[in-house]
Amino acid sequence: MESEKYSSSQKHEEYLAKYNINPNRAMFTLILSIIVDTFGFSMILPLLPGIAKGLGASDIMIGLFISSNAVAILIFSPIWGKLSDKFGRKSVLMISQVGTGIAFLVLASANSIEVFLLARVIDGIFSGQAPIVSAYVSDITTPQMRASKMGKLMVGYTSGMIFGPLIGGALGIITWRYPAIFASALTILSIILTFKVLVESMPRERRDDLKAQRKQQEMSSKHPGTFWTKEVSVRFLQRFLVSFTYMMFVSSYALIVFKRYTTNTLVIGTIIAVAGVSVMIYGFNMRRIISKIGEKRILFISLGLYMLVWLISPYLSELWMMYVFMLPFGFCIAFIGPLISANITKVVDADKQGIVGGWRTNFQAIAQTFTPLISTGYLQLGGLAIGLLYLNSYELIGFTNFFISVFLFIIVFIDIKHHPKLYFYERVRKKRKERRKEKQKIKKTTPEVPNDQ
Repeated sequence: MESEKYSSSQKHEEYLAKYNINPNRAMFTLILSIIVDTFGFSMILPLLPGIAKGLGASDIMIGLFISSNAVAILIFSPIWGKLSDKFGRKSVLMISQVGTGIAFLVLASANSIEVFLLARVIDGIFSGQAPIVSAYVSDITTPQMRASKMGKLMVGYTSGMIFGPLIGGALGIITWRYPAIFASALTILSIILTFKVLVESMPRERRDDLKAQRKQQEMSSKHPGTFWTKEVSVRFLQRFLVSFTYMMFVSSYALIVFKRYTTNTLVIGTIIAVAGVSVMIYGFNMRRIISKIGEKRILFISLGLYMLVWLISPYLSELWMMYVFMLPFGFCIAFIGPLISANITKVVDADKQGIVGGWRTNFQAIAQTFTPLISTGYLQLGGLAIGLLYLNSYELIGFTNFFISVFLFIIVFIDIKHHPKLYFYERVRKKRKERRKEKQKIKKTTPEVPNDQ
């Protein structure tokens, strides 16, 4: 029912209390888990040129390093999500964390291209943390609050994107093995916190209650047996396009900076850190920004800026321009991904959030599989003549992303137009604000009656 779906935060907390779930205690551990997961990717970025030189890898081989990780995620991510729906989030999350720690240790010991690839594949196999954490957040939030909580997860992601490249760049000057050792130590801390602090968001009692509800719904024939609806599929496509454009840039970024500005790993790390800091600032203030501007409006503003960002990206001829570029880029990343992800969770039942998180990560992994090969292929190619028009490798990457982001804008616009109930609660929130303002006006205009003593 609509009324149940958009219940108040207080009612939802009372519902969670039945299963001894305290949502406020969970966020720090979840954020740390995302940081560690992100480290596996972000620390490697500034090291790629050095690794390529040390192991004798070509530009396209660097793309393969990133793609191999994504192929493993593609296969295993939905499995982790489904297991978390069946057996609970906490135990499956810990298994994923242990696997990530092992992947870092293998990476630290890599002395050939084959061992390096093996480390990336192991990391991909155990990259179940993102879908499980996302499902956990869906478990402990109402649809109204979900976007802002997803935004807080972006703080964890961006912390990984800030400190990962900085640590990778700084330690990478000594040797590229040290960052992997540091990340494995951080994984141990994450496992301890998960075990000691994190409360299971899907205990057996809650899973049994949700199963009973689903059986009732299926018997009444008012509810489909699968989450794969047209609405969900369209939003997965949106998430895929966001991941495609993001990975097209990020997977080739270190090589672009290294070749275009002839700089070192530390500078490469600091540029990524600027984007991370901007995303963190926006993530911390997401709830305030959304409540002031509105979720739908901020989504379209972000998408419009996203198109502009890719249009100017090929023409960043000076190093300082790259630092400035990261500020609007960070704004777009802070809002577009979490808002689209939140829109997916709004139309999926609670007992399917884990598998949905797995599929969402899967679509990101599909993008991550192909885009590094395309972007590094562009760089190795150097440029392409299309009739009388010649596009260099930077223009090929930027314009590819521009046209895909235009397509994304159109799809999101059509989706929202065909599903007006998606932001139904914004109208409810607006009416509540108007009522509060009216009450305040009445209080101000009504004279106080003195008490007779």
